[in-house]
Amino acid sequence: MPRSALDPTAIPGLLKNLLLAEVGDGGKSISYRLVGTEIVAAHGFDFTGWTIERLTSGATLAFTQRLYGTVVNRAVPVYSEGRFRWEEKDFHWTKRLHLPLSRAGDGVVDMILVGQYYETRQGPGELLLPAQPDELAADRRALAAGDPSALGDPLSHL
Repeated sequence: MPRSALDPTAIPGLLKNLLLAEVGDGGKSISYRLVGTEIVAAHGFDFTGWTIERLTSGATLAFTQRLYGTVVNRAVPVYSEGRFRWEEKDFHWTKRLHLPLSRAGDGVVDMILVGQYYETRQGPGELLLPAQPDELAADRRALAAGDPSALGDPLSHL
């Protein structure tokens, strides 16, 4: 999706749970341009302007780079769940949706929009689900045909 198609004023209720990251080097270079207030509260500090290496290390760094790398290199949305690794926090589980963005609108992913939510329950284990080509093709056909209702209601589970 072209970055210019994203209008934050159209989604004010979601902003608190959004991250906007600049990416490079196949997803290994990650810096955070925008960090929503709920994400700041969960971490206990604002990491806007930080790189991923400043924010985390070890297995968490490797997992995050793999996740972002999938979004960048395949140019697909990725849903993931996992343990929230900040000690002494009330949150134990996080759910994330990573969406590829392109400043130039040419399909080259150089930004990622992330929606992130936190829960107190513990999930069954780490989960990383890239969108599948057949799912993407069906969505693209529906949009090209001018029938966005064929995509279904993405909020129907709420």
